[in-house]
Amino acid sequence: MALASRFGAKKSCRKTVGRRGAYLVLFALSMTLFLGFLALIHDLALINYGWRRCQNIADAAALAGARKLGSTRSPSIARNTAWTYLTILNPTDSRLADIQSPPTGGQYAGLPGYIQVTARREIGTWMLRRSWFSSPSIEVTAQSVAGDEMFIPEPSLVTLNPQARPGLAVSSTSSLRLKGRIIVNSEGGGLDQYGNPVGNGNSSSAISVGLPTSNFGIFSDVVDSVGGVDNPSGIKPLVVDAISPVRTKVPPFADPFLSIATPNVSNGVDNRFRGSVTVTSTSVNGLAYDTSGLNRVAKSNEVIAGGLYRASAGDIILHPGVYTRIWISGGRVYFVPGIYVVTARVASPEVIRITGGNVVGDGLMFYATGENYDANTGTPDRNDGAMDPPAVASTTFGPTWLVAPLRLNPIDTLKYDYASLYPGAKAVAPEFNGVTFYQRRHNQQYMVITGNTNQPNLSGVFYGKWMPLRISGTSALGTKCVVSSLNVLGGSSIEIRATATDSQAIGRSIFLVE
Repeated sequence: MALASRFGAKKSCRKTVGRRGAYLVLFALSMTLFLGFLALIHDLALINYGWRRCQNIADAAALAGARKLGSTRSPSIARNTAWTYLTILNPTDSRLADIQSPPTGGQYAGLPGYIQVTARREIGTWMLRRSWFSSPSIEVTAQSVAGDEMFIPEPSLVTLNPQARPGLAVSSTSSLRLKGRIIVNSEGGGLDQYGNPVGNGNSSSAISVGLPTSNFGIFSDVVDSVGGVDNPSGIKPLVVDAISPVRTKVPPFADPFLSIATPNVSNGVDNRFRGSVTVTSTSVNGLAYDTSGLNRVAKSNEVIAGGLYRASAGDIILHPGVYTRIWISGGRVYFVPGIYVVTARVASPEVIRITGGNVVGDGLMFYATGENYDANTGTPDRNDGAMDPPAVASTTFGPTWLVAPLRLNPIDTLKYDYASLYPGAKAVAPEFNGVTFYQRRHNQQYMVITGNTNQPNLSGVFYGKWMPLRISGTSALGTKCVVSSLNVLGGSSIEIRATATDSQAIGRSIFLVE
């Protein structure tokens, strides 16, 4: 019995030792699994952190690139900006091919105005790896697409006539440069921005540029046209590699000055008759028409308009009022601030012809109207409204001819106290602020601006709803033109610059879209 008991005790001891060995194996296996699980969690956390960091970097790079794309319209400059974010500001393992403008994939693929950025980073891991034969690391990527969505900019050039063919014509040996937006309401035919027919069934084209070389054509940020173009490649961005600015088949643009009042006594017109004035380098005629004696030849060191100007002996001083003609080709002429109404009561080649001399006109507006204009009531002009002008003019009208070096600045009621500038002066209504030239809506006579200057001496709004505008020479204009049509003649180089008071800035919304 004692021997059996001993044998039984040994067997029990072996079972206990066996269980302990099994527990040790299970513990080792459990710890291996546990540590592996911890390693997996660690790797996943690193990958998640790396991905989030890549996404933030991609977002920042895309937004920066889109912002630069919006300001320069240049995809290459936008890509360089995004590359700086991926390599210097936030170092990644990205490559140049990871930045595309326009995007190469997704719903924005091929669309100008967008940039696609992929940020890459190699993440060192404990357990996860690309393959069993590679080092423990994982590449994480994040992609972002940002857009440059333009708010529609305030246009600097509008041609309103839907029947003009073309509404905007630039000779193939000329250039027109405008930072901002051009609008053409012409319903002419031609091609869209992709070179396809616009398909509106109309002949000719809305915009004509011919076949210009690289230095000629239309250069702008945005060119919107109701109709088509004869040569889309002739309409170019201001920045060399930027996207094409032309957009065809857009809705017509409403006359932005349709509601502006007709000038009359109640809003600033001095109804005194000043007659027909001609000033050359050797003679002055017509000052005697002004029975008030305000229009005159200046005496030596004479103060004008409450100290605004100081004239020398022999200078000519003109005042606001009603004229039948103003011709200036020489001498020094000062225009006292106010509204100058010019009718065409006497038939002449131009009712306004200022082609020479030293002319200074600050704070003024010319109103070019017809023989039957009534300064007291503004009739019949005030009845024009949005109606097309009659096929045959109802009164006598005349064209206007100006030289670009002419110094003219628009009405500014904040700067000038118009009622105090001379005896009998009228207070000018603030609604004319910013306007330099205003032609009666039913007056279809043309305006010519010619000459050479690199300074934008002409400034303010030039408005003539049915007035064709012809420009020639080499000049910079500080004007906003709202006219019937525009023709830039051969051999010209014209730049239209927005003035400081014009609302010309292009507002943009830069945001992430993917």
